[in-house]
Amino acid sequence: MTATLHVERLGIRFGGLVALEDVSFSVAPGSIHAVIGPNGAGKTTLINLITGLYRPTSGRMLLDGAPLSGLASHRIAARGVARSFQNTELFTELTARENVLAGLHRHLHYGLAETVLRLPRWRHAEREAAAQAEALLARVGLADQAEVAAGDLALGQQRRLELARALATGPRLLLLDEPAAGLRAAEAEDLVRVLRDLRDTLGLAILLVDHVMRVVMQVSDRITVLHHGRLLADDLPEAIRRNPQVIAAYLGGAPHAA
Repeated sequence: MTATLHVERLGIRFGGLVALEDVSFSVAPGSIHAVIGPNGAGKTTLINLITGLYRPTSGRMLLDGAPLSGLASHRIAARGVARSFQNTELFTELTARENVLAGLHRHLHYGLAETVLRLPRWRHAEREAAAQAEALLARVGLADQAEVAAGDLALGQQRRLELARALATGPRLLLLDEPAAGLRAAEAEDLVRVLRDLRDTLGLAILLVDHVMRVVMQVSDRITVLHHGRLLADDLPEAIRRNPQVIAAYLGGAPHAA
């Protein structure tokens, strides 16, 4: 089941600094919605607000009509919101499979005694988790890297492993903070294929923050543009590509160059 996110007149201040002000947009179910803008536009701040790391000073956020504002991060995660970070936050000494299993932990239902004594309920849950981990690794194209330490994977593979671990939590809304940053062209194409698959086969709602415009334009159903913490534009990709204000603020050049 996918989710609908509504952001309504959202704002946050840090002392005298206005990081976001009066930002509104919606992420439709089963869509990839990109948020772009120059450095310092407030993109990561927006993700931190949605996931409960920050609390807004104005406005509100709704997931399927129920408020997210003011909830702790773990309660927002329990509502079906998962995220990745700008810098990969993997357990580098653990294998790819073990990293995904870490994301499955909240779905494992057994007690300490069952674990210590390795009772049937524990064995059944562990077998199911292992199968789910294998399936998620295959979905992101890492089935053959299951036993490789996360720290030994290439950057593009690490990004996709983070995706698999986020998917292990069973999200309805997935927030991705610059997943294409630093990727080579071939790695970026692999990421595009995975994101399209998550949207088209799982119907997952994805909020994507990225500077890599070739990825953003290939996968996005809609794009929101932030500039100096305020909403500059919210439209379909082709309209954003040709928007003179967006080009001047972010893309840098004439419309045909963008």
